Amino acid sequence: MHTNQTPQRSDLNPSVQRAGFTLVEIMAVMMVIAILLSVAAVGIQNIDRGQATTTALSVTESLFDEARSAAVGRGTRARLLIHKELNDEELDDRERYLSYMCVAVESTNREGDVQGAGWEVITRGTKLPSGVYFSPEESERVSDSIGVGKAGTMRIDLPGSGSNGADSFKECYYFEFNAEGVCVDSDNDGLEPGAAVVLISGTRPRNVEEPKLVKNNKVGFVVWRNGRTSIFRSPEQIDLAR
Repeated sequence: MHTNQTPQRSDLNPSVQRAGFTLVEIMAVMMVIAILLSVAAVGIQNIDRGQATTTALSVTESLFDEARSAAVGRGTRARLLIHKELNDEELDDRERYLSYMCVAVESTNREGDVQGAGWEVITRGTKLPSGVYFSPEESERVSDSIGVGKAGTMRIDLPGSGSNGADSFKECYYFEFNAEGVCVDSDNDGLEPGAAVVLISGTRPRNVEEPKLVKNNKVGFVVWRNGRTSIFRSPEQIDLAR
C-alpha cells in the first residue's frame, strides 16, 4: 500500500526577506512632503487675503448704500465715516485705524431743519477684516484720474470709550450724500458727483501712517452720481483707472 505524502508548503515557498526603506529614501520623502506643505500654506494664505478683501468690499458697499438711504429717508446730509485717528497708544484707535466705518447724519430739529454743524452717528461701527485697510492715497489717485469727488475729513464723537472712559472726538475721513442721495464732494463743488474707494490688504507697523500693500492685493469701486457702484475687476484695473 502506497501512501502519497503532500509536501509541506514551507518546502515549496521558502520565506523571502524584503528589505525596508533606506534612510536616504525616507529623508527624500520627508523633504517632498515639507515642500508640498509649504506650497499649500502659501496658497491658503493668499486665499485668506483674497477672501478678506472680498468681504471688506461687500461690507463697504453696503455701508455706502446705508448712508445714501439715510440721507434720502431723513431728507438731510449723511456721511460714511472711516476712522483716521493715528494713535497707537490707544487700543481702540490702533484697532480702528483706516478699518472702522459707521454712518452719521446731520442733526435736525423736530421740523426737520438743520440745527447747525452737528452730526450724530446712527449706526453701530463696523470693523473690516483684519489686515484690510481703506487707502486714502489710492482712493485719491483714482478719484483724480476719473474726475470724481474725494474723501473729506472731520472730527466727530464716535461710539466707544477713550482713555478717560468717555466717548471722544476722533478724526475721520468721510464720503457724503446730500438729501437727494447724490454722492458729493462738499469741499469742491467743481468736481463731478461721485467718489472712488480703494481697500488694500497690508501690514502696518506701530506709528506708521500708511499700511504697506501686500502683493498688490487691492479692491475697490466707483460711486456714481445716482449712488450706483462699479466694482473694479482686478488690481491692474485700479492701477490703470482713468
